[in-house]
Amino acid sequence: MLNNGILKEIFNTSPIGILVYDLKGKLIDSNRSAREIIGSPDLETILGTDLFDNPDLNKKRAKLLETGSIKFQTELSQSFHNKDFINSNSTLYIYCNVSVMDSGYLVEIQDITKNIEEKEIIQTNEKKYQSFFEDDLTGDFIAHPNGTILECNPSFVEIYDLNNRENALKTNISQFNPKDWINLVEQLKIDQKIKGHQSMHTRPDGTLIHVVANIVGIFNDSNELIQIKGYLFDDTERKTAEHFLKESKDKYQRLFDEDLTGDFIASLDGKILECNPAFADIYGFQDREKAAQSNYSKFNSFDWPYMVTRLKKERKLQGFQSWQRRSDGLRIHVIANLVGIFNDLNELIQVKGYVFDDTERKKAEDELERSKRQMSEILDSIQDGFVALSHYWHFIYANKCAAEFFKIDNEDVIGQNIWETFAKLIGTAIETGFRKAMDTNEIQHFEAQGFNNPNRWYDFSVYPSSDGISAYWRDITERKKNNENNKI
Repeated sequence: MLNNGILKEIFNTSPIGILVYDLKGKLIDSNRSAREIIGSPDLETILGTDLFDNPDLNKKRAKLLETGSIKFQTELSQSFHNKDFINSNSTLYIYCNVSVMDSGYLVEIQDITKNIEEKEIIQTNEKKYQSFFEDDLTGDFIAHPNGTILECNPSFVEIYDLNNRENALKTNISQFNPKDWINLVEQLKIDQKIKGHQSMHTRPDGTLIHVVANIVGIFNDSNELIQIKGYLFDDTERKTAEHFLKESKDKYQRLFDEDLTGDFIASLDGKILECNPAFADIYGFQDREKAAQSNYSKFNSFDWPYMVTRLKKERKLQGFQSWQRRSDGLRIHVIANLVGIFNDLNELIQVKGYVFDDTERKKAEDELERSKRQMSEILDSIQDGFVALSHYWHFIYANKCAAEFFKIDNEDVIGQNIWETFAKLIGTAIETGFRKAMDTNEIQHFEAQGFNNPNRWYDFSVYPSSDGISAYWRDITERKKNNENNKI
């Protein structure tokens, strides 16, 4: 059985940000990854912050209490904890998984800012590239083989920045690229027309532009080239955009290859069509090539048809959790975001997924729960009263004997403030001893009467800890009576 030190180490070293809240929604613990994500210098700075200060989560509060868990995306600038340590000049996009526990709430967070920002850049470049194609206007002209412009339309004027058509008719198109024009004329004499001819032209104002043209030769009865008719458009912006788009695609490819999340595209029967190195590593393949020959449905034959069925209806699944078998037989727990790819008929044709191995966290969570149950069973079995209180005087734990002492259900008192819930304790020896142990960080031993039954006497031992204090007490009424009788 893992001891609490090992559990704490797993908790603190988990790459997933984990925040723990009590039943009132107040933060009582977080690991290092969570504090790095939200920008908190230390745990003390954020202790006691309210989970439901986040507007995105507050809207889903009813659903959370109904279902026991929710997953959503939020912006940290919208006040995840509403504290000054958050950098309000920047926006963080956080993916959250909130679960209801018996003792409060567990929140797992991931910083997905980089993925979202780079995806937005790619989308912006693609839209820009598309708009260049849609908005380009063709410039039409007729010229003499020597390059003199005989006729042109307004778009031609605009492309070459000639102010008006009269100025355009005074120009010579061969001057925009003399060498290219000579080669063009010679090729037309042979081929009679040229499609998609690309050339760099220097406009009269000195601006270098890239043009794409369809050129047709006009011949007389003697088969002599007498005129040249052209349809061209300024492709400079598209050419520039193509360069940026290529860079963007290269950047996306690097992101895909270097992403620590296992990314894949699969057919509906589960066959892997594309995957990154992280995917191969997660599922125990030596390299991406071997992973690309695998079938995702084999990792969990029950989950795959279920996921496909849901994708057909919901189009995407976020935070889908599953136990799967790697290629080497090792059992792993994964969390996946899945997106359906549909054709023009709205039919699901492929599945795109982003998965990460959550096995260590899942095992740690299960072991922690098992350890808690075992510890509860031990503490409930002893005949002495026992409670654990936080630095804020909230009940962390109370065993059955303590519940009898306070005349309450031990589950109901968890997260409650001892002085607010049991005001009768104020001014008693119990309050004095508890506060002294908390303030001096020293063990306290004392005797006190039961606050519900003054006729009973108890021997208290109070121990300070990093989390607050722990108190044990046992009934010494009979011993007190015997001592009194002996004195008589």
